[in-house]
Amino acid sequence: MPQRIRRLLTLLVVLMLPLPAAGQEIALLLTSRDGAYAEFLEALGSGAEATGIELTDAGTASGQIDEQALQLADWVLAGGLAAAEAVLDLPGEAPLLVTLVSLNQYQGLVKKYPNRDISAIVLDQPLSRQLALLRKLMPECRSLGVLSGPQNADRIDRLRLEATDVGVRLVSATISTGGELNRAIERVLGEAEAFLALPDPLIATPMAARAILLSSYRHRRPVFAYSRAYVEAGALAAVFSTPADSARDALAWLVTAQERGTPPADSQWPKHFDLAVNAQVARALNVAVPSTSTLLARLRALEVQEEP
Repeated sequence: MPQRIRRLLTLLVVLMLPLPAAGQEIALLLTSRDGAYAEFLEALGSGAEATGIELTDAGTASGQIDEQALQLADWVLAGGLAAAEAVLDLPGEAPLLVTLVSLNQYQGLVKKYPNRDISAIVLDQPLSRQLALLRKLMPECRSLGVLSGPQNADRIDRLRLEATDVGVRLVSATISTGGELNRAIERVLGEAEAFLALPDPLIATPMAARAILLSSYRHRRPVFAYSRAYVEAGALAAVFSTPADSARDALAWLVTAQERGTPPADSQWPKHFDLAVNAQVARALNVAVPSTSTLLARLRALEVQEEP
């Protein structure tokens, strides 16, 4: 092949490569700067320096919002539901990544703003991760109870399939009002060996959590939950993502988005997660539990093995 043709082909290949992401503007809007949002912001700041991501502070939904920063941004990162709604209520077309929201909240945003480009890393944990925790702590468990409201019927169907794959029968009930809660809990816990609490709008209230925990004590059934607070209140264990975990996931998403030029996915389960175990409850139920660090390492190693 003549040298001139080779040079032309090389030039064409170079021109077809994606342009570098340098110079893209990423605006950050938080719901507030208190509590979990402060932890998220701190982790985001330290992680952004390591990844080379540059963020423009657009303020908070509870305070001043820098609308110009949002208008000029190529990407917008919103921390929390109020921040996401504040961004979406303003004119703009930049793709939005929402963090620190539940799957139900994200789905509500998509329904409310159908013409906006919205992605999310949700706080809900993948069902496979929750089932892995169950199998690690209760390898002989053959039945798992769960309650949900009408919004999560499809999640229950997926959980049933995944539970069956690991040899666990799902005992489920769907309620439409809080008044049906106690009867449903009693029926499910009467049949199941353990209970999985989901972050369902009807089930995730303080009143519902108390009812679930009281019934679980009477039936001597362990509860697997979705937050550290739930475990401290009496659940056996939970996998969950901290605000710092969400920050690390958000930065990884933004790096990929800039490299590709498009959002990686509409919504993603969190890749980083933590674990809490109530040792007192474990002793009362005669559940042998390794150290939290050992158990967490085993769960993370299991997911690494399952990655394609």
